[in-house]
Amino acid sequence: MSFRKNETQQITFSDSLYGLTEREKKALDKSWAKVFADEVFPTIDEDRFRVLYSQKDSRPNTPVNIIIGALVLKELFGLSDDGVVETLMFDHRFQYALHTTSFEEQPLSDKSLSRFRMRCYDYESTHGVDLYHDCIKDLAAKTAKMM
Repeated sequence: MSFRKNETQQITFSDSLYGLTEREKKALDKSWAKVFADEVFPTIDEDRFRVLYSQKDSRPNTPVNIIIGALVLKELFGLSDDGVVETLMFDHRFQYALHTTSFEEQPLSDKSLSRFRMRCYDYESTHGVDLYHDCIKDLAAKTAKMM
């Protein structure tokens, strides 16, 4: 699997947000999802995870910023892997927070989460660097500065 940075964060004409009522849009803008989408999600450093993927052209990875964001939300809301995947499929707040409202199908599965964790574990076992932990520490520091 080759690494590809998630550059597709634009709203499209098929975006699910277009189907929301004005009241629903206002509620979404006042929710935690707006803060996460605007302040946390853009600060996730995908490049640090490039070392987990092949340099050869092959099927691209699930966007790392979506995986990391989903893992953060999973912990914040006390969800299982299946729970966060299902919530992302049906909850506009999670889709908004992770910039996936324009996706025809949500890009996350329980396998993408477990495979990502396995890649991180294998990398840490070999190189002594916990990429995920370092990413979360950096996110915490960045968001603390914003508050």
